[in-house]
Amino acid sequence: MVGVNFFGNFDLALVALYLFWGFFAALVYYLQTENMREGYPLENEDGTVANNQGPFPVPAPKTFILPHGRGKVTVPDGAREAREVALARTAVSEGFPHAPTGDPMADGVGPASWAPRRDVPELDGHGHAKIVPMASAPGFHVSAGRDPRGLKVQASDLEIVGTISDLWVDAPEQLVRYLEVTLKDGSRRLIPMTMAQIRYDRVSVVSISSERFAGVPKTRSGTEVTLLEEEKIMAWFAGGAMYDSARRVTDAERRQMILQAD
Repeated sequence: MVGVNFFGNFDLALVALYLFWGFFAALVYYLQTENMREGYPLENEDGTVANNQGPFPVPAPKTFILPHGRGKVTVPDGAREAREVALARTAVSEGFPHAPTGDPMADGVGPASWAPRRDVPELDGHGHAKIVPMASAPGFHVSAGRDPRGLKVQASDLEIVGTISDLWVDAPEQLVRYLEVTLKDGSRRLIPMTMAQIRYDRVSVVSISSERFAGVPKTRSGTEVTLLEEEKIMAWFAGGAMYDSARRVTDAERRQMILQAD
C-alpha cells in the first residue's frame, strides 16, 4: 500500500504531538516578548537597571499606527519618565519599601502613584470623547436612584466643601464615571464615582479631608478629561485613603455627630 510503503514505521501521531509542542512553545515565547513592550528593561527601585532581566529578551521596537489620526507610537522606546520620584530607601538591600520624602499625594508615590499616560482624552470607536459632562450629552439622564446634582459634598472631616454641579458619563458604557463638584471658591473638580457615597441629603467623600479638595488635579477642559488627568485624579483620592488620615472622622464619631445634628 502507498501509505505503508511511503511512511513505513513513521509515527504520524507522534510527529503531530511534537509539532504541537513546538508551536505552543513558540506561542509562549511570542506572547511573553510582546508583553515586554512596556515596562522593560526592569529597574531597581532607585531607577538603576536591574541585574535580573528574566529569561526572555526585550523585543525589537515596533511602530503602531494609532486610530483617529493620533499619529504613531513605537514600543519599546527606552524613554525614561521625566519626573523624579520622591522616595528614599529604608534598607540597603533591594525588596524593602521606600519611604516618601515629601508630600506623597502631591508627589504621586505609593498609593497616590500614577502612570504617565497620554495627555489626550480617551476616544470611542467613532473618534468622540468617551467621558463627557451629562450637561453636554443629549439623551442622558438619571433613570434610577438619587440624582446627586445640587447635593452638598462632605469631606472625611465632615466639612462641606461644595455642591455637585454635574455628572460626567462614559457615553459608550452608559455609566457615571465622575461627579463634578463646584467648590466654595467657584472652581470645579472631578470626584471618581467609586470614591463617593451618594446619600439622601449629601455626597460623602471619606478618603480626603476638606483642605485636600483644593489640591485635586484640575482638568484642562471643562468638557473633556484626558487619560493623564484621570490618572492623577484617581491617584489623589486613592492616596488620601492612606496619607490623609489625620483629620478623618471614624465611623463611630460620624454616627454620633449625625445623631447630634438631627
